[in-house]
Amino acid sequence: MKRLVFICLLVFFVVAVSGSPLPAAEYPKKPVKLIINFSPGGTTDVAARLMISKASEVLQQAVICVNKSGAGGTLGVSEVARAKKDGYTIGTCNMPAVAIIPQIRKVPYKPFEDLVQIAAVMPYEYGLMVKGDAPWKTWDDFVAYVKKNPGKVTYGSVGTGTTNHLVTARIGKELGLDWKHVPFQGGVKASAALLGGHVDVINNTTASVASAIKAGKIRVLMVTSEYRFSLCPDVPTMKEKGFSFSQISYMSIIGPAGIPAVAKTKIEQAFKAAVADKAVLKGTGKLDLHPKFIPGKEYEALLKKLAKDWGALLPELGVKIKK
Repeated sequence: MKRLVFICLLVFFVVAVSGSPLPAAEYPKKPVKLIINFSPGGTTDVAARLMISKASEVLQQAVICVNKSGAGGTLGVSEVARAKKDGYTIGTCNMPAVAIIPQIRKVPYKPFEDLVQIAAVMPYEYGLMVKGDAPWKTWDDFVAYVKKNPGKVTYGSVGTGTTNHLVTARIGKELGLDWKHVPFQGGVKASAALLGGHVDVINNTTASVASAIKAGKIRVLMVTSEYRFSLCPDVPTMKEKGFSFSQISYMSIIGPAGIPAVAKTKIEQAFKAAVADKAVLKGTGKLDLHPKFIPGKEYEALLKKLAKDWGALLPELGVKIKK
């Protein structure tokens, strides 16, 4: 009888231990995969690759980047959502992939149930831009042209339902502009389309085209973020041009919901160190990017507020909320 009790207790102990969170020393034991949800060479890709050098050092394991772009960033996010919940697959995420796009079309994940926000690490910084040899020297010149040529001007974005698309649509609505939206799979393709003359203007991150701006191949007409950029210090912001709103979005690090707490904590600490690292800041500074760390729980609360705000605004822009 004593032997039977001992065996039962031993089995209970083994089961309890196997079901407990991973001890801190056991994570990570192998490289971590980071799914970048936009195309190579874009702002998300470049910023993530700059940050993983420090993050890898803190984790004492390699962080391997894999690009999975498309559908406004939701394809990469989908892959993270269905990944094994062991902390070895994480990803980058743009705000619309959680707070906006799931409201307007079906995505294969529930944004606040299937994903965990580990940390926000950088705000995106945007501008409305044209080719360097375009006839419009200022935002006012461009607006005047669009009004005189209804239906002829096209604007590109990194995908339907992204802030690039919706903020531009909102600008058009407020000004009464008749122009056409052309979505692309990421900022790199949108920029290529602009330079190739396939669209007239794009809303894109200035960092993704920093070299083209410096070379005069792209001209920024208006900054849609909240402050002026050192890449184009003479270009006015939306608020300076009389708009009551601006474009706000963040790059965050996500994992599938249910990853071990120790993994989440260590990844958060690794990227917190990366955001403050001098080498990372030097690299991002050259692109006029400004990393900013927001803890996962705090950022998730912000996402829920933004989802509510955009949910109220979308119908005003003629965007249907899915049922």
